[in-house]
Amino acid sequence: MMDLKLRIGGKFKQMHEPFISGMTYRNYLPLEEKHNYLHEEVPYEALDKLIVLIVEAFDKQFTVDEFYAGLSSYDLRVKIAEFIAIVKGFPSKSEFDENPEEYLAVDESEENDATPSNDGGEA
Repeated sequence: MMDLKLRIGGKFKQMHEPFISGMTYRNYLPLEEKHNYLHEEVPYEALDKLIVLIVEAFDKQFTVDEFYAGLSSYDLRVKIAEFIAIVKGFPSKSEFDENPEEYLAVDESEENDATPSNDGGEA
């Protein structure tokens, strides 16, 4: 689930995409093979390909140009990072806020703990 607020025609437009498909993930993989969008500057052609994927994931509720023009440069980078995280299967902030216990659950069946052993940690 991803929310996006773009400034289009001088007005802010709120978009919400509750479903990012597995096909979106599939289409992201070849892009990721060529570029690390989160940790390096990428050529604008590569960035354009990622933005096209974002537009498609939002069922073309906006254009590539509206995406670029509707966000500040900072927000552009934040939304790209959020999109990549969601595509890779990490929960969005709103999903986490709705169900934090689902993502923070601890398996209490594990009997191991972090108490140091007396034998120096050797098995």
